[in-house]
Amino acid sequence: MRRECDDAGHAPRVRNAVSEQAGLVVQVGTVHGGVRMASQRSDDVPVPYELPGSVNSLVGRESELNELDALLVESEQAVAHSAAIVAVVSGTAGVGKTALITYWAQQRSDRFSNGQLYVNLRGYGPDDPLGADQGLAELLRSFGVRHLAHGIDARAKQFRSLAAGRRMLVVLDNASSDEQVRTLLPGGSSGLVLVTSRHDLRGLVSRDGARRISLGLLTDAQSVDLLRALIGVRVEEEPAAASALAELCARLPLALRIVAELAVSNHDVPLAELVEELADERHRLDLLDAGSDLRTAIRAVFSWSYHALDADEKRVFRLLGLHTGRTYSVKGVAALADLDLFLAARMLRSLVRAHLLERAENRRFRMHDLLRVYALELALASGELA
Repeated sequence: MRRECDDAGHAPRVRNAVSEQAGLVVQVGTVHGGVRMASQRSDDVPVPYELPGSVNSLVGRESELNELDALLVESEQAVAHSAAIVAVVSGTAGVGKTALITYWAQQRSDRFSNGQLYVNLRGYGPDDPLGADQGLAELLRSFGVRHLAHGIDARAKQFRSLAAGRRMLVVLDNASSDEQVRTLLPGGSSGLVLVTSRHDLRGLVSRDGARRISLGLLTDAQSVDLLRALIGVRVEEEPAAASALAELCARLPLALRIVAELAVSNHDVPLAELVEELADERHRLDLLDAGSDLRTAIRAVFSWSYHALDADEKRVFRLLGLHTGRTYSVKGVAALADLDLFLAARMLRSLVRAHLLERAENRRFRMHDLLRVYALELALASGELA
């Protein structure tokens, strides 16, 4: 299920269509500074178009794209003024949550006649998280509101009133907690709300009825496909090296993209030589520093998830880096961290919810290799071996 795109690969931003939504007639006009202005509308509310640019190559996410399409259809069939459908897209750092959402939303822009709103909640990153009052201020300004109500509750009501009955997509990106999101949800909107987070945000699912889309690592074949899309013919010329690169990158999309850039910028260096460099765990994260881009470098991206843990969870995460096996059991972690079984199990569940671990077969847990290398670095730096 795909829609026609323009020559740049994006869905057209300028449309001349009239849509009736909750009694409002909307004539969609041109785009000005990221805001698609309504040329004829009874309430003169602008139609925002705020999504950041999407990736050019999205590989191996057909199942998740189909899930989003199904939610879109469900939201279109919802009764007017019913609550907006909310979905949480969660996954580990660098797995491509925002890339998935923006890619899909660009292709479906014509299905949201009243616009696409975007707020970066900054839950994980170098900046302070966005407070609920700041998030509401951004959403209200997207509707052209100049006089903001005082107080979070008043602003939330103001936003819900403006969103009521509108056919919108609201993207709440990079959330750190359920409460950070809950205040920003529209009320009687016939639209769709997509939330991305490294945390599972189980409160939104259990209390607010949010749907869950879990984004995992790519398969071996998908990882090589992504490298082929980014690097080109050299992947066909060195298939064994390409497969090894995919494994060394733990099949993590962000790491694969950084490695692909390394290969492209060093076009005269064989992929096999790059494999040799990455094989040294002592320097692997240094090679994946994305030119010291703090928002892209793998070590920095992982650090934001780590720093969101409490002190006990941080200690257990570091100790897991010292384990030489591929998976962890509750008993093994209890012995490693000198914890009772109950507390060890609780620590492991917390790390799973933070997407720093994942469940494996036979009630065991595992960590992908890049996170394991990062955990080992932290353990060595903190003197855990002493």
